[in-house]
Amino acid sequence: MSRFFIGCALALFLAGCGESKQQAVSQQDFQALVQQGFPSPQIVAVNLPATARASLYLETPEVTFGDSRSRVDWVIPGTVDIDFAGQVSSGKMSIVLEGSSMLTINPSEGLVFLDKAEIAGKDIAVESNLVQMLVLDALAKMVAENLNGLLLMSVPEQSPLSEFLAEHQQQSISYQIEPEQIVFEVKAEAKQGEAKPGEAGP
Repeated sequence: MSRFFIGCALALFLAGCGESKQQAVSQQDFQALVQQGFPSPQIVAVNLPATARASLYLETPEVTFGDSRSRVDWVIPGTVDIDFAGQVSSGKMSIVLEGSSMLTINPSEGLVFLDKAEIAGKDIAVESNLVQMLVLDALAKMVAENLNGLLLMSVPEQSPLSEFLAEHQQQSISYQIEPEQIVFEVKAEAKQGEAKPGEAGP
């Protein structure tokens, strides 16, 4: 009889261990996921002063982990076309955005988005001295605001991260950046009456 209860307890223990509560991804593997899962190019429209409008065509970002526990750094190449009141177009010019952001994770859809984006200083490089001046003076903050919600990747299927999100698709996922890796984790449920801690990701 005692063996029976021990066997049941062991089975319950193993069943409880069936779903991992954490998934670590190295910086190199995270970049590989972005390479596969970023829909390139993505078009971002930015309304400028004086009825001008910029259309950004963004290519796959290079993502790195810095000192922040919650923000990733990125460099996004692409092109920009600025339309001046529908009368004159700048034509497509090369552009490079440098900045950082937090991440928002949608486990049910397997999607990761940029959130609370910031351009590093006014670090937007554009081919054209005139447009460069316009960009440096007016575009940095506007571009950052329009990058919020940008799809960083649709997590490739059959990857460990995709499997982890699928296991917990009805739960909220947070993350923490550690040296050379990012650790995704199922958020602990706050007890009734307790305030939930502020964490990245819904």
